[in-house]
Amino acid sequence: MEGDEGSSSNYSIGRSAQERGLPHVPECYTIPPSHRASLNPDVADVLVVDLAGLQQDPPQRSIVIDNIGNACRRFGFFQITNHGISQPVLDGALSSAFDFFDLPAEEKLKYMSNNVHTPVRYGTSLKDGVDEIQFWRVFLKHYAHPLKDWVGLWPQNPPNYSLRLITAERHLTAHSPPHHSSC
Repeated sequence: MEGDEGSSSNYSIGRSAQERGLPHVPECYTIPPSHRASLNPDVADVLVVDLAGLQQDPPQRSIVIDNIGNACRRFGFFQITNHGISQPVLDGALSSAFDFFDLPAEEKLKYMSNNVHTPVRYGTSLKDGVDEIQFWRVFLKHYAHPLKDWVGLWPQNPPNYSLRLITAERHLTAHSPPHHSSC
């Protein structure tokens, strides 16, 4: 396997095929057809949670909270509507995230860690060099709640990164119901 460009062991964390600038997709990133998701699934059952219910009476808030819990347990994800964040604010936050990933590798590597508990963590594929099939994934994960405890650890580059994400968080918080200790 040594010297085999298609081998996943040649792509250590921080040196994904994308970061190496390869002109092709290495074999280790090719998922066999039998393991691929269908483009025409029989069932596309994604729970949609309308957060507008959080602004209503306690029984309605409980229904929304139950829906979120059920979606997490059953599917591991869900789609939300009526979150209160305007499209320009969302676009600004996404633009800042894209700007982070456009930074030189040296800048992103400041946040590289294999420890999943690191408050701010940049990484590439899951178990690079271990899994036979790699997922082309590059991520930045950071803690955000409560915001005041973590924002100081967030990337300072690109310069507008924190501000745009804080703006999105404040829009979301402004549309959330007050927190009650009985919840």
